[in-house]
Amino acid sequence: MSSQYTEEEDKLISWFKDNYKNIIFGLLFGTALVFGFKYYSDLNANKQYEMSLKYEEAIKDYQDEKYEKVMLLSKEYQANNPSNIYTSMINLYVAKIYHDEGKYIESLDTLNLIIKNSSSKEMQMVANIRYSRILILQKKYDEAEKFITSAVNFSGNALLVEMLGDISYVKSDISKAKTYYQSCLKLEITPNNRKIIENKLNSIQ
Repeated sequence: MSSQYTEEEDKLISWFKDNYKNIIFGLLFGTALVFGFKYYSDLNANKQYEMSLKYEEAIKDYQDEKYEKVMLLSKEYQANNPSNIYTSMINLYVAKIYHDEGKYIESLDTLNLIIKNSSSKEMQMVANIRYSRILILQKKYDEAEKFITSAVNFSGNALLVEMLGDISYVKSDISKAKTYYQSCLKLEITPNNRKIIENKLNSIQ
C-alpha cells in the first residue's frame, strides 16, 4: 500500500514538473484577467462619473441660456464617446438649440448622430420623434412619412403613428389618416393623448 502510494505520488510530482510552467501561467493569466476586468469596470465607472459631472455643469449653463459649454461638450463627447448615453443627452439639447434658432438642417444633423450612434433605443426613438416633427414643421410631408416608416418599431410608438395620421390628413388621404389614428388608439397612450386622437378621428368621420 505504501509503495503504491509512493508510486502515485511520484507520478504526480513528475506531472507537475512537466507542467508547472503552464500551471503558473494559467494562474497568472486568471489573476490578471480578474484584476483587469475590475480595473476596466472601475475605469468605465470613473469615465461615466466624469462625463455626468461635465454634463450637469453644461446643463446649468443651458438653463441660464449660455450655450457655449453645451456645444463644446457635444463635440468632445461625439468625438470620443459617440454611443454613450451622455453624448445622446447633450446632443438632444444641441438639437433643441439649433431648432429654436431656426437652424433646422443643423438640428436634423445632430438628431441623426443620435439615431446612428446611440446605444440607447429610447434615445434613438426620442431623436426619431423630434426629427419627424422638424420635417413636418418644414412641410416635407413625403420625406417625413418615409423617414417614420423606416424607423425601427415605428408602429409601436403612438407619437410616430399619430404623426403619420396627421401627414395623411394634410395630404387629404382621409382613409389612411383614420387607419393610423385607429391604430394609435390600440397602443398604450396617456388619457390626455387618447382624447386628442379621438377628437381628431371624430373630426374626420
